[in-house]
Amino acid sequence: MTTTRSATHRTRVRRYLTTVVVATLAAGLVATTDAGAAPTPGGPTGPTDATSAEPLAFRVDPGLVAPRLRLDPVGRTGTDREIGVVAGPDGKPAGLVLDEVMVRTAGQAELDAFLARWGGQVLDSFAPDAEGQDHLVRVDVAKADPAGLVADLLAAEPRQSGGFRVGDERALRLLALAAAEWRTGTEVVLDWLVEPSGIADGQVFEAPDIGKNVFDWSFMRAGGALDVGVAPAWQLLESKGRLTRQVKYLVQDGGFQFNSDFPSKVSLHKVEWGETNTNDCTGGTPCPWHATDVVLAAMGRVDNDYGTAGPAGPVVQELVAVRNGIDYWTVLRRLEKAAESTHPDVVNLSFTRDVNLGVSHARTWTDRRMKHVRDTGALIVAAAGNNGTNVDGDTLWVPCESTHVMCVGGMNQDATVAGGSNWGTKDLTTSVEIYGPMCVPGLTDPGTPAVNTTKTTCGTSVASPFVGGVAALVMAADPTLTSEQVRQILNDTAHVGGLGGKVTGSQRRVDALAAVADALGVTVGKPAVSISTPKTKQKFAVGQSVDLWGTATDFLGKEIPLTWTSSIDGELATGSQTFVPSLSAGTHVVTASATDSLGRTGSASVTVTVVDSPTKVAIISPPAGLTLVAGQPVGLLGTSNDPDEFGPVPDAQVTWTVRRGNTVVLEKTGHQAVLPANAVTPGAYTVTFATAGSSVQRAFSVTSAPAGQSRPTATITKPATALDLTTVEAGPKSVAFAGTGTDAEDGTVAGTRFRWTAYGDGGVKQVLCQGGGVPTGEPVDDKGTPKNCASFTAALAQLTSGTATTTWSVWLEVFDATGLVGTDSVPVRIQHLVG
Repeated sequence: MTTTRSATHRTRVRRYLTTVVVATLAAGLVATTDAGAAPTPGGPTGPTDATSAEPLAFRVDPGLVAPRLRLDPVGRTGTDREIGVVAGPDGKPAGLVLDEVMVRTAGQAELDAFLARWGGQVLDSFAPDAEGQDHLVRVDVAKADPAGLVADLLAAEPRQSGGFRVGDERALRLLALAAAEWRTGTEVVLDWLVEPSGIADGQVFEAPDIGKNVFDWSFMRAGGALDVGVAPAWQLLESKGRLTRQVKYLVQDGGFQFNSDFPSKVSLHKVEWGETNTNDCTGGTPCPWHATDVVLAAMGRVDNDYGTAGPAGPVVQELVAVRNGIDYWTVLRRLEKAAESTHPDVVNLSFTRDVNLGVSHARTWTDRRMKHVRDTGALIVAAAGNNGTNVDGDTLWVPCESTHVMCVGGMNQDATVAGGSNWGTKDLTTSVEIYGPMCVPGLTDPGTPAVNTTKTTCGTSVASPFVGGVAALVMAADPTLTSEQVRQILNDTAHVGGLGGKVTGSQRRVDALAAVADALGVTVGKPAVSISTPKTKQKFAVGQSVDLWGTATDFLGKEIPLTWTSSIDGELATGSQTFVPSLSAGTHVVTASATDSLGRTGSASVTVTVVDSPTKVAIISPPAGLTLVAGQPVGLLGTSNDPDEFGPVPDAQVTWTVRRGNTVVLEKTGHQAVLPANAVTPGAYTVTFATAGSSVQRAFSVTSAPAGQSRPTATITKPATALDLTTVEAGPKSVAFAGTGTDAEDGTVAGTRFRWTAYGDGGVKQVLCQGGGVPTGEPVDDKGTPKNCASFTAALAQLTSGTATTTWSVWLEVFDATGLVGTDSVPVRIQHLVG
C-alpha cells in the first residue's frame, strides 16, 4: 500500500483555504474560487444535473450549514462527535460525521498501518468474519492534503464531475483522506447521516372517524386497482388455523410512542417510549413519531376499534423496537446487535441515504452488513426513498440497493408509481424490487395515544413496513420458509405492470392473498360449483317441478349461496337446495353460480329438456253419427287433457269451429258451447275442437221436417244447466234427471216416449232411461229402462280418462207420434277428489 502525500502545515492550509485552490486533472486546469464568491451552479441558486460535463471541483461554502443534531456516543469511548455537510452537483446537502471513517481491514497489521497513517483511534468494531473486520476509526484529518482530492477521486471514480461544496475545512480534509485511500483500494466508507424516508367475517373496524370496514379499504381488499388482498389473506390464514401470533418483527426507527395498536409484547433496544425522532424526514419535514407510523403501517392491531390496521396485525407476536441513531455506523451497528440477539423474522428499515462519493466501497460495506443481518434469519425490507428519482443511476441509495434487502417503492391508489417514490429501471435485486401502498391511515397525533382519530400518512416509509407485514403473513402461513423463500414468493405472486412507463425495471405490486395462498399451497380461484340435480340430459314435462340442488365452495373451503338461472326463463331461484315449480318448454341450460367475497364468480351448468306433450282433446257432444231435425240448438261439449299439467288446458286455449259444408257457421272458445237453433239448417256439418297442436273432428247432419209436420221440443229440467259433482269415493255417482216434451200436433209428449243417453270420453255410450213407447230398437246397455222416463235417478260411472274429472254429455230424445225427434243436452262432470 502506498502512503499518502505529506500534510501541509495547518496554519498554512487555513490561509490557503480562504481562497481554496481546486485542481481538476481531467481538464488539466487549476481553478481558484474565493470562499465568499457567488455559489457555483448546483448551489443554493439551483441544482444541476449530476451527469453534467462541468469539471470536478470542491470548494468550502461557509453558508452551507451542517444539521444541528446530537450524535449518539459510539463504541467503548463515548467520544464527542460532530457533524459536517457536503453538497453534490445536485445541490442537495448531506450530513456526515466529521473526523471519522469506517474502514475494512484484513488483519491487525493492515489496521495498524491505517491508524499510523492517519493518527487513528478505533472507536468501535463489528465482530470479525473470515475475510476481515469493519472498524469505526477517528482520524486526524490534518494529515490529509485537499490539493490531491480531485486527482485521487478521479483515479478511484472517473465518472465524477461537477461542483461539490463542503461546509468547512474539516469536511474537505475528510473527503481528501477518503479519496486518497480509495485511490489505493482501501475500503473506506464515510459515515453519512441517514434520514427517515418522509411520511407526508369480514367485519373489521378501527378508529371511529374511519367508519369503514377494513375489508373495504382500497389497499386491504381484493379487487380494485391495487388488488392487494390483505383482508382475504387473513381469512385464508384463519381457515387453515394459521392466523396466530407467531412472527417477530424488528423496526429500526425513531419516535416510538406506545398505543393500543402496538403488539402486546415489545422489546426495546436503545429505545425509550415517548422519545421523538432525532432527525427530520426527506426534505426537512419534521417526523417526530416516524417509528410509530411505521409500526402501525406494518402491524397495527386489527378490529380493536382503535387507530388503523396493518397487514401483520394478527400475526406479530413481538415487536423488536430498535432506535435508529443518525449516522450510518450507529444505525447498522445497533441493527446488527439487535438482530443477532433477537433473531427477527422481518426487519424494516424506513430510512435512506444517497451516496455519491466512494460508491463502490459504500455498496460493498452495506452488502456485507446487510448479509450479517439477513443471516440471522430475517427478511429485510427497506424504503426506496421519497426523492422521486431513479435509483439505478450513478448515485448509490442505501440500504435500498443492497442485494440482501428487498427495496420497496410506493404506488398510488390507481396502482401507478407515486410521484414522490423512488423507482428503478432495472429488474434486479439491487433496484426497487416491489411496490406497496404509498398512503395508508395513521394516527392524527401519534404522540398523544388517547386521541383516537386518523389522518392519511404517505411515503415509502409506509410502503416498506406494509410489504414487510405481508411477508409476515407468508411466514405465518408456513413457518418453515426461509427469508429468501418468502422474498421469492412475494416476487413470484406479485401483480405485474401498471406502474407507468418510466418504471422499466421491476413492475411488481404486492399481492398478499396470492402470496399467502402460495405459501399454503392453496389455489385462489373462482368458487368451485357442482350440481347434483337436475342431471344433464334429464327430461321434464311442462308444469313439472324441478329440484335444484348443488354446492359452492370458496377459496376458504366455505360453502356460499347459489343462484340458479335458465337460458330460457332467466333467474329461477337462490339457495343450495331449492326448486322451481316448472320450466318453459324447450331445452334449458340451467346454471348454478356463486360469487365469493373477492367478487369472483364460479359456475356449473347442466342441460335439461322440458317436453311439451301434446294436449289430448275429445268431443263428447254432439254424439257420433247424430242426425237431427233443423231448428234446434246443438250442445257442443269437449274435453282436454294436458299431460304436462295433469289436467285440462284453460278455456281460452280451446276453440270450436263448426262448418256447414265449407261455410263456417260458428267459432267459439271454451270446453262448452252451443250451436244456436237459427244456425241449425239442413246440411252436413263438421265440428272441430282444437287446442295448440291437437284437434279432433266430428260430423253430424241436419234434415228438414216432412212437409206439414213439425218436430217435438225436448227440454231437460233437471239438471237445468251443467252439473258439476265431486266425490271422494270411487265408483258410479247417482244423478237425478227430469225432462218435458211437447209437440205441435201431439201436445204434451209422455215420458214413455223419452230416451236418455249419456255419452262419455272415448266413445262411451250409456242409455240411462228408455221409455216403453220409444219407437226405436232395443236399448243399448240398458240399465233397467223404466216405463216412464220423465224423471228418474241413474248412476253415472267415473271413467278412466287420464284426469280426475269424468265428463258426460247427457242427451234427452223426445219422439212424437210420427217418429220425429226433438233433442236437448246437458253436461255432467264428476270430479274425483284424491285424499
